[in-house]
Amino acid sequence: MSRLCTPSPSFDPLTAVIGVRGTPYPCPDIATLERHIAWLWHRLDHAGPHFPALVEEFRADIDLLLDRREWLEFELDVEHHIGFRDAA
Repeated sequence: MSRLCTPSPSFDPLTAVIGVRGTPYPCPDIATLERHIAWLWHRLDHAGPHFPALVEEFRADIDLLLDRREWLEFELDVEHHIGFRDAA
């Protein structure tokens, strides 16, 4: 198992997404978040129709990560607009 997907006891609860089984996904930025999503899609492909419960869990975790992505994109958008206002 890769380092990316193993739970870390030293994650920041303000920037981590907690999966449906309690797996923490540290997501301080969009690039890290995208790696978690890619890893889950990879796992989802391998689970296939043989493990429907796992497929549901992976999809639920992906949904949670996509919610976090929206928040990160919103933060970037706000920072972008504030930067333009301050420069004017």
